[in-house]
Amino acid sequence: MTTTIAALPDHNRTTDPLWQRLFHGYGHVITPLRYAGWVTDIETCGGEFHVRADLGDGTELIVASEHSLPADPGEVSGWTAVRQHAENTSKHTVLYDSTPNGPQRHHGNSLIPLLARVDCLDLPGRAPRLIVSATHVAPYGASHNQTAGIEGAAPAIARFSEWSQRLIDYEGYHRVWQRPQADGYPLALFESAGHVTTVRVTRSDD
Repeated sequence: MTTTIAALPDHNRTTDPLWQRLFHGYGHVITPLRYAGWVTDIETCGGEFHVRADLGDGTELIVASEHSLPADPGEVSGWTAVRQHAENTSKHTVLYDSTPNGPQRHHGNSLIPLLARVDCLDLPGRAPRLIVSATHVAPYGASHNQTAGIEGAAPAIARFSEWSQRLIDYEGYHRVWQRPQADGYPLALFESAGHVTTVRVTRSDD
């Protein structure tokens, strides 16, 4: 079953090498927001960078770090999230702050708590609730499953990315195949010395 992922931004900066580098580099932030149904962009005004998502109700979500986002995503020490009126940015609410001096600093640069907070907003056209699961199969045939609870689209897609990256970074797996975004919810296959792990995202009502 395919799903709706929000369209890519439509403006003339999409051909700019800096915009492309930042949009790809912060894909782990942008992609979950797009699966939640929000057109999401990288703003590069005045040499300061942030992620901006149109929440569809006249407000927008601004994701940054201590100030603007660093050019290197690996330098992010924590996240800030602000919901502001698109036409009057002085009307805004700080939703989340996990930077070193923020109230959620214990979460550091983890994205799942940030996106879970955003998922609590009362917004129109809420995306379906999702489940992230993994199946591990050993070369001798034994298998076991791992399943996260039902959660909103944005935190679920972030969890899929986190689980996938952990397999690569800490468990010695390499990605064999991943479903293209246009074809549905994320699904990826990983292998390590004959061990095969499948990580998937499914709708909670499937």
